[in-house]
Amino acid sequence: MKDYTLSKEIAELEKFHRSLRDKRHADRVKAVIALSKGWSAAQVAEILLFDEKTSRHYFERYQQSGLKALLDDHYSGAESKLDTHQMSELEGYLEEHILPDAK
Repeated sequence: MKDYTLSKEIAELEKFHRSLRDKRHADRVKAVIALSKGWSAAQVAEILLFDEKTSRHYFERYQQSGLKALLDDHYSGAESKLDTHQMSELEGYLEEHILPDAK
């Protein structure tokens, strides 16, 4: 079984967690804290609504590279399916109209 022990850092992580406004970042910090306090990866995943592998992955990222690596998001999204003319039309439309949602 993996050792998730963090000794001195838990208080710092808890303080940092309270300062976060981004839910995704807060959940990552919570996962690290909970694992270090003896929760299983399954328990953390159930409470935070992601899978066990993700729980363990967040802890490993933190342990290997620190807080900055834990919070890094490398998601870039999918390639646009609109051509340049369509994008230009869409941008013009959005400049003129306020839409309440993506529908």
